[in-house]
Amino acid sequence: MTGYAAALPPGRGRAVVLGASMGGLLAARVLSESFAEVVVIERDDLSAPGDRPGVPQGRHVHALLARGRQILEELFPGLTAQLLADGAVECRSLTEMRMTVAGHTLRQSDSGYSLLQASRPFLEWRVRERVRALPGVRLIDNTAAEHLLTDATRDRVTGVRVTGRDIPADLVVSSTGRHGPVGDWLADLGYERPAEEGVRIDMKYASRYLRLPAGSAPADKEIVIANQDPARGLALFAVEDGQHILTLIGYGKDHPPTDPDGFWRFASSVAPADLRPALVDAEPLTGIATYRYPANQRRRYERLDRFPAGLLVFGDAVCSFSPAFGQGMTVSALQALRLRAVLAGGGHDLPRRWFRAVAAAIDDAWALTALFDLAMPHVDAAGRPALRALGPVAGLAMAAGERDAAIGRQISRIAGLLDPPTALLRPDLLARTALTLGSIGLRSLHRPGMSPAALALGGLGLRGLSRPGARHGAPGPAARFDPLPPGPARGFHRLTVRSVVYDTPGSAIVEFEVPARLRSRFEFAAGQHVVIRGTHRGEPIRRSYSLCDEAGSGRVRIALRHHERGAFSSHVFERRITGTALYVSEPAGTFTPDLDPTARHRYAAVAAGSGITPIVSIVATVLAAEPYSTVTLHYGSRDHTHIMLAARIRELMDHYPGRLRVIHHLSRQRAGLRPGPHGPAHRYRRIDPVEIARTDADRWFLCGPKALVAATVTALRARGVDRSRIRTELFETRAPRPPRTSGTSSRVTLTGYGEPLEFAMPREHTILDAALTRREDLPYSCLGGSCGTCLATLESGEVEMDTDPLSALTAADRTAGRILPCLARPVTPDVTLRFGG
Repeated sequence: MTGYAAALPPGRGRAVVLGASMGGLLAARVLSESFAEVVVIERDDLSAPGDRPGVPQGRHVHALLARGRQILEELFPGLTAQLLADGAVECRSLTEMRMTVAGHTLRQSDSGYSLLQASRPFLEWRVRERVRALPGVRLIDNTAAEHLLTDATRDRVTGVRVTGRDIPADLVVSSTGRHGPVGDWLADLGYERPAEEGVRIDMKYASRYLRLPAGSAPADKEIVIANQDPARGLALFAVEDGQHILTLIGYGKDHPPTDPDGFWRFASSVAPADLRPALVDAEPLTGIATYRYPANQRRRYERLDRFPAGLLVFGDAVCSFSPAFGQGMTVSALQALRLRAVLAGGGHDLPRRWFRAVAAAIDDAWALTALFDLAMPHVDAAGRPALRALGPVAGLAMAAGERDAAIGRQISRIAGLLDPPTALLRPDLLARTALTLGSIGLRSLHRPGMSPAALALGGLGLRGLSRPGARHGAPGPAARFDPLPPGPARGFHRLTVRSVVYDTPGSAIVEFEVPARLRSRFEFAAGQHVVIRGTHRGEPIRRSYSLCDEAGSGRVRIALRHHERGAFSSHVFERRITGTALYVSEPAGTFTPDLDPTARHRYAAVAAGSGITPIVSIVATVLAAEPYSTVTLHYGSRDHTHIMLAARIRELMDHYPGRLRVIHHLSRQRAGLRPGPHGPAHRYRRIDPVEIARTDADRWFLCGPKALVAATVTALRARGVDRSRIRTELFETRAPRPPRTSGTSSRVTLTGYGEPLEFAMPREHTILDAALTRREDLPYSCLGGSCGTCLATLESGEVEMDTDPLSALTAADRTAGRILPCLARPVTPDVTLRFGG
């Protein structure tokens, strides 16, 4: 490797660096200029790239700020080009990134610099390989440092004891992180621990890698947006290999959930409206990783009166920052430059000179993170009233940055650690800030004694935060039905509404446009249904609707009736939804006929209200697929104006003369319809199950209200019709009931549908109800046992199910060990189910 100018001629002997984090690697790089040999000790395995235990925060978004990028390029010439060639993402500040703060997004303009974005393992591996290639540098992994070695007086550190051996050293640099053992080692040697300061913030990250579908990815390569109260945050970074990292941030008691459903709900509550569709369509590539950060912490080594020679403390072991700023790697890079300068000054009084130099390198970044943390409503600001007072006006500077590009660029440069915070105090910027703030009502928020300088500096305290309801923040008041669900779900796809046709005064037919890539997924069997996902008052909502066309028709249409309090049906009838997108499941359901082109069956179908939708599909498919079979349809409606799909029924009668007989039962119409020679018959009363049970048929399909279906099944069984010849479906559904923990519980494992799900649940509740509190994307529709969507095989353990003569579970299913989780309750301590029958 070339291009490294030595600060001093090599010859100081050996330096040992404890920890191969980014801080330790950068320290080793600088030490290699002044020492003949540099040994880096790391307890983790460094043989391959990837996550490692020593960097628990490595699975979350990381920012190499603008100043950090400059320093890494200085220390490792050509590194930027290598990273970009290997897949890192270059993000131009304020033209390809969105920084939303206190309800305002900094105005887009070129800030004159770019950031590098990559996952932490990707970046660390490339830097580690550069360090490994340096002359005189050795990396020893899978080795733990046990304690320091000293001379007889304990005034000088002479090396370090590692697993099984001693390593003498002229200088030891401890870069073992904020939880490293150096403080205990010093105390054991009789040295005072440094004073500590910081703020407890109780921050928690939850992250996962995503792949956003082509065409749905946002134009911004970096998005940081959040709420201050409630204290929630979100960061979405484009990284290598076409991936994105989504990190959710919560403070105090509002930590982001770690279950998939809760994760997406939290993300949906924070994400701006234009980002939510991309997140819903995202493909999760990893599980959810978490990292909890209780408090920022600074150790004041520079204030100690006594410290051993031959030892320096570096990186997070000196100061660890709130992760919200993404300052950690860049501050380590700044420390590396200070280490180079201190070493160039010789070895005299090295620790004292080092700790003073590193304190100065940290001061600006520490002031920003302290201001940020104290602006959070849950953080105790006791003893820091001046900083707390800046919090309420932080949004003012950001409001100016939203309107004035020059102010926005300066804030961006300060956030990137290119300029100090005092850069905002330049007379020209103060004048622009005052002018801009004056136009947006500065006087209403001004506090006595608060200077323009304080206002300007206060604006830096909430980087990445926005108020609820901000332009790019959480969506406004929820409509009755929001077509964007909280997150991805297996088997759901975003389909455009091709048309809406109003069929009767209270019903409509909605047709979807299915792209070529999804056509095979939306092939359906007669009688199947789809599910529409969305949200209702911030909570996930599903609505199931049967497909109303013949199987193989190539059309995907649903018919629905308008209910006054219906969330989705009101959305269809009260809004213009043609051309908009809905999230629609792949077809499912077991209410389907077994077709045989040679059969001569006599079918009878019974429907009422919107129960006609799957029945029409079944009737059309049977007539097309079994040319020797006949069908009799009994359909109950209020009156002739409310007969759903009447035109389609008449088309089928015309197309299959003599093979389809239709009787309309009109409960609120007494007369007035003149029967045609080949048209449907009419009965001016409700469907009488005993009467229609006399229909000459050997196959029955029933769909409608539970009372009608149950009475018809009873009448048919009384006439000797075997239950296996009667298929039923109810269009009534119920909402899931969250289980309450009480009494005996069981451990349940669900497989066969996405990632396995394991959980404990009380035995008095159904398995699916308990599972849905943990994952909303499981296969289900009615939750009442009539649709069969959640059909599963019992692989181990025992369950009990209430006997329901109208359930979709057949005798063959029971023999094969299949159950319906929406009706099943666990009996044994452990139960394992596999979805899919």
